[in-house]
Amino acid sequence: MEKNKTLDCVGLFCPMPIIKTKQEIETMKPGEVLEILADDPGFEKDLPAWCKMSGELFLEMKKEDGLYKGYVKKKP
Repeated sequence: MEKNKTLDCVGLFCPMPIIKTKQEIETMKPGEVLEILADDPGFEKDLPAWCKMSGELFLEMKKEDGLYKGYVKKKP
């Protein structure tokens, strides 16, 4: 997955990873991809739900060694 920025939310718990994601995506250009790293189990469901509400494009969620990697594309 090609990304433009990475946001480290490891150690943060709901709702902070989503709040930080919203703040970061606001600084990005349309079409750019943000990778979010988190270890909060709720993040796996929270990110797609937030994308659906906000209109941002949810691309993918990976889980590797207890770490979640979410990918969001900023809406045009």
